[in-house]
Formats: sequence, C-alpha cells, structure tokens
Amino acid sequence: MQITSIDKMDRGLAYAECCFETFRVIDGQIFDWPGHWQRLVAGMAEFAVCLSASDGADAHAACLRQAVLQADDCLLRLTLSGGDADWGLFNRSNDPLLSIQCMPYQANHSAVVLDLQNWPLPLQKKVAKCAADYAETLRVLRTSADGHVLFEQSGELLATATANVLMYRQGRWCTPRAEAGVLPGRVRACLLRKGAVVETSCLVAWLDDCEAMLVSNSAVFLQPVAQITGIQRSEPMCVEHAAMESLFDTLRGEEGVRL
Repeated sequence: MQITSIDKMDRGLAYAECCFETFRVIDGQIFDWPGHWQRLVAGMAEFAVCLSASDGADAHAACLRQAVLQADDCLLRLTLSGGDADWGLFNRSNDPLLSIQCMPYQANHSAVVLDLQNWPLPLQKKVAKCAADYAETLRVLRTSADGHVLFEQSGELLATATANVLMYRQGRWCTPRAEAGVLPGRVRACLLRKGAVVETSCLVAWLDDCEAMLVSNSAVFLQPVAQITGIQRSEPMCVEHAAMESLFDTLRGEEGVRL
C-alpha cells in the first residue's frame, strides 16, 4: 500500500464523476471517433458537465499526438472527469480534466472461453462507459482473473465485462438489446447500422445451438468464442464459421480498423 498526502483529488477518483473510452489508434486513424466522443459527451452530461465541439477537436488532436509517440498501432484510453475535487461533494471546479493513457497494441485474436455468470444487480440503461458502472462490475466479479465472463439475467444474455456479444443462429447474426442494460458499443453500432447484425432478446438457451459467437469492442474489433463453460453442447462452437466473414467484410475499409 502506498500512502500519500494531497491537497486536491480528481473528481473521477473522489466521486466516480467520470467516463472513459478505449480504442485503438492505427496509422493515425481512430475507428468511429465521432461515436466515441459523443458517448463521452452524453455520459458527462449526466453529471451536468458540458463539452463543446472545440473540446472534441482538441481531444482528437491530443490522442493522435500521444499515439505517434508510441507506435503505428496503439491502445488508448481517454478518461474525462469533472476536474479537481476540493473538499466537499458539491464543490465543483467546472473545469473538466481529460487524461490519456497510451501503449502499443499487443494483438491477441485467439478464440476466447467465456464463463457464464448471473448479473445479480438491477439493470439500467447505459449511455456511456461510466466509471461507476465498471466499479459495480468489479464488485460483482470480485476475484475473477479476467473479463472473460458472459453475464445473463432472467434467462437473457447481456454482454461480457468488457465487450458486446454477437451470436450466429438460424442464418442471422444477433446481439442483445441495449434496453437490457447493454452498453451500445461502437463496433456493435456500426454492424447494426449496416444491417449486418440485428438487435433482439438473446436467450441463454441459444447457447446450446448457436453455430458461432463473437465478442466485439474497439480494441479487438471481432474475436471468436470457442466455448462457454457450463454449457453442454452436442457440437463445439465453430471458431472459423463462414458467416463470420460477412462481419469482417462490413468492417474492412472503415477508418482505423485492422483485422
């Protein structure tokens, strides 16, 4: 344990008054930057922290400057908080603070194994990646070694701790409903907008007979699922299903995508 004495604290740390975005910067390009920024804007608006178009332009330029110092393919986390926290919950600085973490991206596209777990808390609509929501996830996971957990509630699939899920069944790709407490991921949004995936209630029972499954986020883009622990299937999950190519084709050519 480290011990320090401070005069001020960041409101993101003090009160979880912050949101964040994680994405790759590939050859100076960011996949769906407008979508990432608008999600930050929407999340901070929940705290009555308003951001301008010029704030977005400054943030974008700062991300590219940081990325060029690292590599041509970087993983970057953008965290936006309410700024300095003087003593007291309501003593706000009205000067938001943007923090950037950046590191070279280490590719790992091997198929993942997901552990099916129940989400025990009430569901609520998610408009952004709020730090408080992820603190809630950590409390649920407790001692889990990683985020390869697939959450369900009342027989309906939700998402993993860090990614959306896509299921191929009966000739179509499906993804759980955002209304079910699922974060509307940017890769997910692109696939929905282009008609490659449909949003619907995805039942836990579908894990028995779906032909293939992927996880998606703005780091891996698309990654196959090899197995769901605790689910007995007559045939193994296909990690190289021909239907996956339609999703990869949908993303190919998008700015800031490398598959």
